[in-house]
Amino acid sequence: MSEPGGQSLPSLAPSGSSFPLEQDRWLPIANVSRIMKNSLPMSAKVSKEAKECVQECVSEFISFITSEAAEKCLNEKRKTINGEDILTSMRALGFDNYEGVLKIYLAKYREHQMSQARQKQSEDNDGKRSPDDEDEAAATTATAGGKRKKRKSGTGTSAATSKRKLDAEE
Repeated sequence: MSEPGGQSLPSLAPSGSSFPLEQDRWLPIANVSRIMKNSLPMSAKVSKEAKECVQECVSEFISFITSEAAEKCLNEKRKTINGEDILTSMRALGFDNYEGVLKIYLAKYREHQMSQARQKQSEDNDGKRSPDDEDEAAATTATAGGKRKKRKSGTGTSAATSKRKLDAEE
């Protein structure tokens, strides 16, 4: 930090402090720049000053919304912020006009995640290995000498076994 006269001011944070530097709280400038460029015509140019201004603004906006969502989770004794918490926070902070679009985006995002999981499951089932082979592979662990050692039965379940159990319940 410096005063208008060019003299450096001491930091208010104690040395070794866990306070993040201001630039560490901002989104990476390359990401902000890419988003800006994708939103503008190809012939448009964006100054470094404009990129930095948008970087600071969007970072503050994200922190503002996230801190509201974190407070909500803290009050509800939860540790994970989810999409619904963000939407609720935006509504509480007066950003209602974004809610409809973001609900649609959130639903599409969740749908995409589910389709990827189904695709991965079908690829796993269509592959060379059967789910029983996956259980066998999961039950085998490497030892320090490089030899393979089989775990005792019933000492854990593989992801494939857990998934089959969930599919059977449905």
